[in-house]
Amino acid sequence: MMHGYDGETLASARQRLQASLDEGLFCPCCGQYAKRYRRKMNSGMVRALINIYRHGYRGSFEWVYIPNLSAKSREEGKVAYWGLLEERQEPREDGGRAGWWRVTRSGEAFILYGLRIPKLAVVYNGECIGFDRTEMVNIHDCLGDKFDLNELLRGR
Repeated sequence: MMHGYDGETLASARQRLQASLDEGLFCPCCGQYAKRYRRKMNSGMVRALINIYRHGYRGSFEWVYIPNLSAKSREEGKVAYWGLLEERQEPREDGGRAGWWRVTRSGEAFILYGLRIPKLAVVYNGECIGFDRTEMVNIHDCLGDKFDLNELLRGR
C-alpha cells in the first residue's frame, strides 16, 4: 500500500516526513510508521543502571550478562541513549544481540557523583539523535523521594 501522494517527488516526501516526525506519520515512501520520541530518564532505567553497576563493578567495569540477572527491567537499551551504559557489540552465534552490558565512566559519575544529564533523549528509529536540554537531572531527581539510593546500591 503506497502512502505517498500521486506524483510526489522523493525530495518532497522526505521534506513532508521530516516536518511531521513529532506528530508521527506513515512514511510516504515505504509505509513504515515514523515518529520522533522524547524519552524521559525514569526510575526504572536508573534501577537497571544500578543493578548492572552492583553486579559489574570489580575495581573496573566488567561486562554483565543481563539474562543472568534476577531483576531485569528491559530498560538497559534506553539507558544507553545517555551514554551511561554500553552494550558489547559482538553478536551471538544466532545473530541476535549479545546481552552483555557495562556501566560507563559517565554512568558511574551519574550514580555516585551527581552528574547531571538531560532529562529527555530525542529518539528516532530506535536511535538517540539528540537531547532536549531544557531540564537537567541527577540520579535523585530520577528516582524521586520514594527510593533510597544507598539501599538500592546495597541491593536490598
